[in-house]
Amino acid sequence: MNTESERKTRQTLEWQAQERALERLRQGAQGGEGRVDAYDVLFQAIAAAPRSEPPADFAGMALRAVREAEVDEYIERWLLRIAGLVALVGVAVFAGPLLWSSLGTGLADSLASTSGLLSSPMLWASAAAGVTAAACDGWYRRRHPDDGMAAA
Repeated sequence: MNTESERKTRQTLEWQAQERALERLRQGAQGGEGRVDAYDVLFQAIAAAPRSEPPADFAGMALRAVREAEVDEYIERWLLRIAGLVALVGVAVFAGPLLWSSLGTGLADSLASTSGLLSSPMLWASAAAGVTAAACDGWYRRRHPDDGMAAA
């Protein structure tokens, strides 16, 4: 049972028939092979088929799509700004008193020892802000890879 080689042989024969039909079509020659003639007729039908054209209002549709994308991007920027403001207010309300008290005890005293450094809310707030900024920057770079600012 050598069905795999038979299938490859049939595929090769079909491919050769298609190539001969294309070559005859390019040269304008006629032939007498049944399989090649069938492909010849098929290629001529494809070449003679009417080509579809873009709709009459294609330019208007494209312009509307671009404007909608710009509006969506504008809305997205404002939503991100509002989310940032809400996050800032949340940090100020919940962590503000703790941060203020850490400044009241003296930053130098809390940073003097390792345990004071690690228990400093100011350090953790700064680290959280840095991680958040890095995540936002990474998101922007993935979203806008061709932007000049993203390469910096």
